[in-house]
Amino acid sequence: MIIYFIGTGGSEGIPAHLCTCKTCKEARRLGFAQRKPSTLAVITKNNEAILIDVGTDIRDLLHVPLKGILLTHWHHDHIYGLYKLRWMAQKTELYAPKGHADALILNDPKNLKPKTIKAGDVLKIDSLRITALRLNHEVETVGFLIEEDGERFALLYDTKGIPPETLDILKKKPPRVAVVDATYAPGVDDPYHNNVDEGAKIGLEVAEKVYLSHISHKNLPFLQLLAHVRKKYGDNVRVAYDGLIVHI
Repeated sequence: MIIYFIGTGGSEGIPAHLCTCKTCKEARRLGFAQRKPSTLAVITKNNEAILIDVGTDIRDLLHVPLKGILLTHWHHDHIYGLYKLRWMAQKTELYAPKGHADALILNDPKNLKPKTIKAGDVLKIDSLRITALRLNHEVETVGFLIEEDGERFALLYDTKGIPPETLDILKKKPPRVAVVDATYAPGVDDPYHNNVDEGAKIGLEVAEKVYLSHISHKNLPFLQLLAHVRKKYGDNVRVAYDGLIVHI
């Protein structure tokens, strides 16, 4: 199983348009510090692919038939790419929670086939077993525990902390890798998203290796963020970036 981080940013991406903050200035200088909104692909042992969230246009980044698309929730920074992707040339199932669903996608899905999921549901897609997990966000949001041949990874964004029942599931079936919401800089307290240290601590509670993602331009500049995470957590926590490939 391979995780392909297509986009690792928050709603605005990095750099945000016309923004002159330190994070956005750095991203204009250093291309590797730029981030598209959150989009992640999972490549199975059979070389099939599923998408989790489609925050950006993936058509130039992933030219393989999709076995399915999973949405964590319906906020527009996680579904933007669906508006173009729904025109793809094959029928593809789209699994998403019911709350705040996008009317255009539901009423005119083109070649998408929307299906409702909720926390606790278990899906079988290709060689993957996928369990939907409840998360703490302002709208109905699910994370995912994804298993293949005894290996597991958990996707945990958008969220502020994680609910007790989700923690129980993850502790019973510990994932080797957790991808965790780390939207804001250390010390920032937001009701709907983790800061870097909150995300790292949540991830380390349930997984061997943690990748921080869904990173806003309101976070530390990329190089400073890397230094903070490396100094505080060593090799167990890493900052995800666009284009990163992780083999599980």
